[in-house]
Amino acid sequence: MRRANPDGRLKIYPGSPSFALSMMRAQDRLRLCELHSREVLRLRENFQACGRQVVVDAADGFAALKGLLPPPPRRALVLIDPPYEERRDYERVVLALKDSLQRFPGGSYLLWYPLLSKLETHELPPRLKRLPAAAWLHVSLRVRTPAADGFGMHGSGLFVINPPWTLQATLQESLPWLRQVLAVDAGAAFTLESQAP
Repeated sequence: MRRANPDGRLKIYPGSPSFALSMMRAQDRLRLCELHSREVLRLRENFQACGRQVVVDAADGFAALKGLLPPPPRRALVLIDPPYEERRDYERVVLALKDSLQRFPGGSYLLWYPLLSKLETHELPPRLKRLPAAAWLHVSLRVRTPAADGFGMHGSGLFVINPPWTLQATLQESLPWLRQVLAVDAGAAFTLESQAP
């Protein structure tokens, strides 16, 4: 955030590709899939200076994932953060993860989802927990009480398959602080669950 807003004022909120790039090593590679043509152009423009370290595909990430796994180095973090504009996106993430685990069971997978009052949002975590994964971590951070009319996002959830062994301890330490700093009202809360092999 500081790199994107060097004057200290929040004007630019970098998306997940920028966050991923900021944590990459020189030998790491980033492959981005985007369906919307305007966003593809914007991503290519933003990552043009990265050369071959970043590849932007104008493609459906769910479909592209099948051809990309397993990756040649046999190590990868797959970030899935669809827009959830369509109800079927919830089904697609479950199917994509199930298929990906068959192709590349040792990979790490990070799925983002919005906390909404929709039924699909509430049904997603239990479905993810039933996937054939030896280890997973589920975290959600709610920043406000859900709206009475049921509209709007009130937080975010992450489901991590094959998480790094230090992630749970890091989240246990940082989630109380995040809840306090990001809280909009007294409904702010977090959950942290995990399963180990």
